[in-house]
Amino acid sequence: MISKTVKTLSAATALAALAGGFIGAGTANAQMSSSGPADIEGWTHMGWSAFSGSVINKDGNYVLLRDLPAGAKPLTGADAKAALAGPLNAKGDGTISLSFGQDGKLSFYDGCNAGSAPYTLDDGGTVKVGNLAVTQRLCDPTTMNKSDEVKAMLQAKPAVYRIDKTTVALVAQGKALELVK
Repeated sequence: MISKTVKTLSAATALAALAGGFIGAGTANAQMSSSGPADIEGWTHMGWSAFSGSVINKDGNYVLLRDLPAGAKPLTGADAKAALAGPLNAKGDGTISLSFGQDGKLSFYDGCNAGSAPYTLDDGGTVKVGNLAVTQRLCDPTTMNKSDEVKAMLQAKPAVYRIDKTTVALVAQGKALELVK
C-alpha cells in the first residue's frame, strides 16, 4: 500500500515539474556562454525551437533582425552612449526591451526571458557584452526565435547606429536590431 502511494506521489511530482517547465517557470541566472561562434550567423544557427526543432535563420530568414537601412550613421563615443541611454524597445515588437545602465549593466527582456550582463561601450561605438545571465522559459517558436536573435546580436559585439530621429540600432555583419525610445 505504501509503495503504491509513493509511486503515485512521485508521478504527481514529476507531472507538476513538467507542467511548471512548460508554462514558463524559468530558471533565473542560468548562464549563456560568451564563447561560441564569432559571427551572427553562427549564433543564430545555434538557436532552435523546442516545439518544432526548427533552426532560426534558416535560408537567411530572420524574424526580428533587418538589413542595415541605407543612410544609417554609425555613432561613436558620447553619441553612442547618449543614444543607448534610457529604456529601448525593439521596433515593431514593444515586448522586447533593453536598458543600458550608466553603471555598465545591461538589463533586457527578449520577449520570452529576462536577462542581464555587464557591458562596455568603447570610443568607436562598439558594445561589448559579457556573459549573459538569462532565465530559461519555454515560449512559442516565433518568440523563441526573436529571443535567440536578440541574444545573438548582443553577443556579436554590435556597433551603434542612428537610423532616424527616434530609432537607433545595434548592428553586426550588416544586420540591425532597430530600437526606439
